[in-house]
Amino acid sequence: MESSKTNFIKQYEPDVESSIWIERSPQVIWNYLADVSNEPQWREIMIAARWVSEPPYGVGSTGLNVVKGVGDWPWKVMEWEEPHSVIWVVTGGRFEGSLAGYHVAPENAGSLVTLHAQFKSSTFMRFVMPYIKRRMSRQFATELANLKAILEA
Repeated sequence: MESSKTNFIKQYEPDVESSIWIERSPQVIWNYLADVSNEPQWREIMIAARWVSEPPYGVGSTGLNVVKGVGDWPWKVMEWEEPHSVIWVVTGGRFEGSLAGYHVAPENAGSLVTLHAQFKSSTFMRFVMPYIKRRMSRQFATELANLKAILEA
C-alpha cells in the first residue's frame, strides 16, 4: 500500500498554487504551519482546524478543518517532509479525494512558501474549474499575505 501512496503523490499536479517570500527560516514557518490550530488566524475560509491524531505528526496523521461554506473537511497526511513539504488528502465531504499542501523552501535570508491544491476530478469540477482556479488563486494570495504579516510581525 505504501507504494500506491507514493505513486499517488508523484502524480500530484496542483490545479491552483500561490507563493510568497517570508523573512523567516523554513523551520520557524514549518512550526507555525504544523500547528494547524493557527489556520483560522491566516486562512479566511477556516472556521476551525485541529489535529485528530496524537503527536508525533507525519504520514498517516489525521486532522479536521471546518471550512466556511463547506463544513467539515477531514484530511489525512500523505506526504510529510519536515520542514519543507506536507500534502494531505481530503477524506470526506464533497471534496473527498482532493489534495492540498504547503511547500517551504529556503531562499535568500528567508523562505519561499507555496500553498497548493488539486481538486478531485468530476464532471462538475471540470465544468467549474476555471472559476475555482481564479477564485482560489486570489484567495491563496490573500491568505499567504496574511501568513507573511503574522510571521514577520
